[in-house]
Amino acid sequence: MTTLTTRILIVLLAWSLAGSVPAAEDPHWLAQRAASSDAVVLAQLDRTDYEYRRDFPVGGRAWFRPLQTWKSDRPLRGLLIVGEQGLHEHECYFPRLLPWEERPRFLLFLVRDEDSGAWRGHPDGCALEVLVNDANRYAARWPQPGFGGEHGRGDEVIRQSAQTMTLQGPRSRIDASDLLPHQRRELAERDFMRVEDSSLVPTRGIELGDLRQLMRPGLQPDGAASDGRRIEELRRQILPDTG
Repeated sequence: MTTLTTRILIVLLAWSLAGSVPAAEDPHWLAQRAASSDAVVLAQLDRTDYEYRRDFPVGGRAWFRPLQTWKSDRPLRGLLIVGEQGLHEHECYFPRLLPWEERPRFLLFLVRDEDSGAWRGHPDGCALEVLVNDANRYAARWPQPGFGGEHGRGDEVIRQSAQTMTLQGPRSRIDASDLLPHQRRELAERDFMRVEDSSLVPTRGIELGDLRQLMRPGLQPDGAASDGRRIEELRRQILPDTG
């Protein structure tokens, strides 16, 4: 068996273990966001402790309970504490909660602070708000600011992934009592919501499974480390040691 043949076999085995061949196209920005995050995790907001100025948060921490971990540089145990400080373009602050309110869920993109090791939100955007749809599956509300684009609609791939669905859970009804009736109607029409009394009800979402497919190139697959060791062991067995 020639060296070229063995190299080809090893490449084919690597693709097989990874479950797919390399994509020809550039990865979606969600995959890039996931790749540059130290943790991608679905988590439930537990509480916040922010300093406010003129009713806007300017620093502090939020506590989360992890529900599903999609990527992590280490095991996630107990509560996650996500800190933020100051005002900037991609702030990582979360809503103020009343004691009796059900806690909302977020898909978090987190990085480790190099000096303290504390969790920080990804500098390009740290969270997508997640609800539950009528099929009892997690779904990100669409549109929302975390998707970027005009009015939070995201790019063409994101827009095509959005589906009409019934959403439930915390923040599935948005209090719009501070808006005039015509303002509620205009906002509902712009953001694909319906008006119910003085509330706005989202009607579109993207299932987390679909988002995961977009992020997959940037997520550490289950078993990837052991697959890498198996490929390296095969290489050592087949190819001569050139020193």
